[in-house]
Amino acid sequence: MSQDFTLPEEEASPINFERIVSAAKRRFLFFLIPFVLVLAGAVAVILILPPHYSSYGTILVETQQISPDLIESTVSTDPDQRIRMIEQRVMTRENLLKIIDKFNVYGDDRKFLTVSELVFKMQDNIAIDVITSSFSGNRRRETTIAFYVGFSHENPQIATDVANELVTLFLSENVRTRTERATEATAFLTDEADKVRRQLTQVESEIVAYKQKYKDALPEHLGLRQSMLDRSEDQIRDLRRDLRALQEDKRYLEIELTSARSGLTASGGEQSELAQNLSTLKDSLLDASTRLTDSHPDIMALKKRIAALEQQVEQEAAAARAATAQDQSVASSVYNPVVEKLQIRIAATDDKIAETRRQISAATTKMKELEGVILEIPQVERGLTVLDRTYTDLLDKLNSLESKQAQAQLSQNLEEEKKAERFVLLEPPVVPTEPVSPDRKKILGIGGFLALVVGVACVFLIELIDRRIHSASELEAVLKHPPIVSIPYIHTRKENVQNRMKIFMYLLIPVALVALLLAAVHYFYQPLDDLFYSAWVAIDRLLVAF
Repeated sequence: MSQDFTLPEEEASPINFERIVSAAKRRFLFFLIPFVLVLAGAVAVILILPPHYSSYGTILVETQQISPDLIESTVSTDPDQRIRMIEQRVMTRENLLKIIDKFNVYGDDRKFLTVSELVFKMQDNIAIDVITSSFSGNRRRETTIAFYVGFSHENPQIATDVANELVTLFLSENVRTRTERATEATAFLTDEADKVRRQLTQVESEIVAYKQKYKDALPEHLGLRQSMLDRSEDQIRDLRRDLRALQEDKRYLEIELTSARSGLTASGGEQSELAQNLSTLKDSLLDASTRLTDSHPDIMALKKRIAALEQQVEQEAAAARAATAQDQSVASSVYNPVVEKLQIRIAATDDKIAETRRQISAATTKMKELEGVILEIPQVERGLTVLDRTYTDLLDKLNSLESKQAQAQLSQNLEEEKKAERFVLLEPPVVPTEPVSPDRKKILGIGGFLALVVGVACVFLIELIDRRIHSASELEAVLKHPPIVSIPYIHTRKENVQNRMKIFMYLLIPVALVALLLAAVHYFYQPLDDLFYSAWVAIDRLLVAF
């Protein structure tokens, strides 16, 4: 029999399996009750938690069908980045509320939840996972090849319907986004090309107006203006030479007229010869001046001889005019045909001299105008060069924009015909048959482990608290001496019946727990007949394999 007294300090002893077994028998209820309660709590959690079903659709990111070397798409974003962008557009407040209203996702919960709470709950139930593949084994260059779009809900049909709706939104949003971007690129390049065309037309008008304004000083006419200037200089030189010749002829005619009036007609030949010599010397001087400088000896000698002859001619002309003045009264009274002819020739020479001077003046004016035009040509050329450079730059820019516009148009056609990179539905969402949460196996396993730990902990705690002696070995450990005699406990008939009932209850409780577990598996996980058939098939395959 056990005695109620407190044990003193006990010496440390190794593990005594006999004591452990004895304690287990005595404290079986302290182990069983917590074990059953914790396990029942785990089963209750399994039964209370509603099942959630997830339906997923797999979307493949298909690369461009036509080689990028032939047609390069204007939409060059990374697939993962584009997926995230489309995710933000699809999971907007407006779209999620439409889906909630369309499929009545949360049913009666809408009466108790605000709009924001519904949207947040919807976002939490949506799952988007990408599938990446490394490029040539390099993890740093991973690319997205596919992604999942799924939705979790207590109703598997609603989960499937919402997942299908999300997949449809992803596919349509991808097409719309890529086509929209390609269209925007084409429209932008078209607008830029139109702007450059207008600028080019404006510069063309400025060039035409500039050339019209400075039409006489254009750089391409420089050679013509230079040749015209040379011809004008030659013309002026010839006219001056003719003018000198006419002036000499007039001077000699005046001398002859004086001689004719005074009756000295014999000197006419001498005067003519003197005039011819003077004209010859002046021609020689004109020719030499084109080849030699003014300081050359030949030029200086010709000038001295011409000056001497001119002085001689002036002296003779003065003498003739004096004689003419003396005999004017006599000469006027007598008609002389020679004098009449000479006067006519002098008048004609005066007309020629006036015409020549007019031509020299016109030619000089024209030469000055040409010189001014030639001096203006470099400045005009500078302004024209600026306009031409602007025109060339705009033309090159326009050609580049037109080339890019054609490329963008091809890219737009590529997107519209769905030949570029696209999202392809690889596997549509299907109605799930098994819930993804709660994980009943996991909960039951964790519950069983916790029940075992709690039961053992309760037994251990009770044993630590209870300081009574329950066996002869414990008494021997206290007294440091074996007892003289040990009287076994004698059970009465009533105690035997009670012990049998305890054993029956101990056996009944595990059976009830197993039955409860089988019922939970049958109704909440999988029917037992299906589970048995699956196990039978697995065993049969295993036997066939061996």
